[in-house]
Amino acid sequence: MPWLLVLGALVTLLVGCASSMPSDRDAVAVTAVNYTGRELSGFLFIDPADNKKVAGGPPVTPYSGAGTLCCYALPRKWRPGIQVKLRYTWYHADVREERPVWLTAELPPYPTDEPGVLWALFYEDGSVEVLASAVDPGHPKWPGKLKHWPVPSREYKLKLWQIEYDKVAGLIPYYQELIDGLPSAELEEAWRFRQKYSPKDLEGFSGAHDPRFKEALQKEGAKKLAAAKDRLRQMESTKP
Repeated sequence: MPWLLVLGALVTLLVGCASSMPSDRDAVAVTAVNYTGRELSGFLFIDPADNKKVAGGPPVTPYSGAGTLCCYALPRKWRPGIQVKLRYTWYHADVREERPVWLTAELPPYPTDEPGVLWALFYEDGSVEVLASAVDPGHPKWPGKLKHWPVPSREYKLKLWQIEYDKVAGLIPYYQELIDGLPSAELEEAWRFRQKYSPKDLEGFSGAHDPRFKEALQKEGAKKLAAAKDRLRQMESTKP
């Protein structure tokens, strides 16, 4: 979705929320920033005075942000004692049900004259920071502990690189098989697959055992094999 539409939808939501806000409060978007190499399964802001008033939800991948979500009510002007409850869970591949962590935080002063956005910031050392700010990380007035957006570690970049590399390398035997010629059963399977997903590719062929179909598969295999090998060479030259 284009960013203008996203922003437009967010403004519409905030305006809708604001229409029911007390005069001393603003409806603000919420977000989370994950500065760690772990995946956050989800996060939720909860109003300590009313557990039914919540905002948040989606997972946050390592070294990334959650985007903005609507909405949470905050005092328009900062004052001491503004508390927010945060519930979050970390993803564990080997755990059937993740255990949530609860945190009650007091908001520090807003860096500008408005609350802006409610942020949950997750750090590599295990600490979590909750603040309200109309400016983003990197802005001179940003109040967060780290003054920049997340920077992926080399270990994490290497992990993503290896996943992509293995994915491309894993296709090479199949492309080579196309070049060498598929067995009868696999020829028929390839024909059925194209019938379902790309029937136009079969125009001019009489069936799975048409020699011209086999030749077309061989040409396709050769083209894709060359592209895969080029991709692997390019990846090897840019390995983190």
